[in-house]
Amino acid sequence: MAKISIILPTYNEKDNLPIVIEEINRNLRNYDYEIIVVDDNSPDETWKVALELSKKYPVKLIRRYGKLGLASAVLIGFYNAEGNILICMDADCQHDSSVLSKMVKEIENGYDIVVGSRSGGEVDDGWGVKRNIISKGATFLVRPLTDVKDCMSGYFAVKKDVIENIKKWNLVGYKILLEILVKGRDLKVKEIPIKFGVRKYGETKLNHKEIINYLNLVFTLYLWKLSVKE
Repeated sequence: MAKISIILPTYNEKDNLPIVIEEINRNLRNYDYEIIVVDDNSPDETWKVALELSKKYPVKLIRRYGKLGLASAVLIGFYNAEGNILICMDADCQHDSSVLSKMVKEIENGYDIVVGSRSGGEVDDGWGVKRNIISKGATFLVRPLTDVKDCMSGYFAVKKDVIENIKKWNLVGYKILLEILVKGRDLKVKEIPIKFGVRKYGETKLNHKEIINYLNLVFTLYLWKLSVKE
C-alpha cells in the first residue's frame, strides 16, 4: 500500500489545525499516512498545537523562523515527505477532506495529479463577490498555460516523482500547483469536484502583496514556457 504525506502549511492556524487534522484522520484512517505541518513561526504559536497533536496523530512539525511564504513551505514539506503520494491542502478548514481517499485512489489508478476542483463543485456563499472576482480573474490569466479548469484551489494530490523531476522552482506567491502543472511533463491530470468552504477561524492570507506575487509568477511561467518552446 502506498504511503501518503499530507502537507499543511500554517501561519496563525492554532484554532483550525486540530479540526483539520481530525478530519484527515477520519478520512484516511485506513491508510498509511503522515501529516507534515510546516509553520512559519506563527505569532499565535500554531507550532505548539502541532507538537501537542503529534502525541495522538502521525504529525511531523517543520518550524521555520520567519514568514517565508506558502509555496516554499509546501516544497519543503514535499522534500521531507516519506510518502510516494503527496497531498497539499490548507489548514484553515476550506478544503473538503471527504474526497481525500478518492484523490488517493485516482493517483493509484494512474493519474499523476488529482486536483480538488471548484469547477463542477460548490463554493460557500461566505466567499463574497470580491474574492470570487479575484479568483475568476486569476484563472482566466492562466488559460493559455494549462487546461486544468481550477488550478487555484490549492488542494491537490501528486506523485512524488513529479515533484522530483522539476529541477528549478520559482516559488513566488502561493500557487505552487500552477507551477507544477506548467513545468511538469506529459502529466495525466484529473479534477475532482469539491465543496470549497470558508475558513472557520482567523483571517484570510490573501492580500495585495500576494496578488502581486501571483502576477509575477504568471509572468515568469509565460516566459519559461516560451523558452521551452524555443
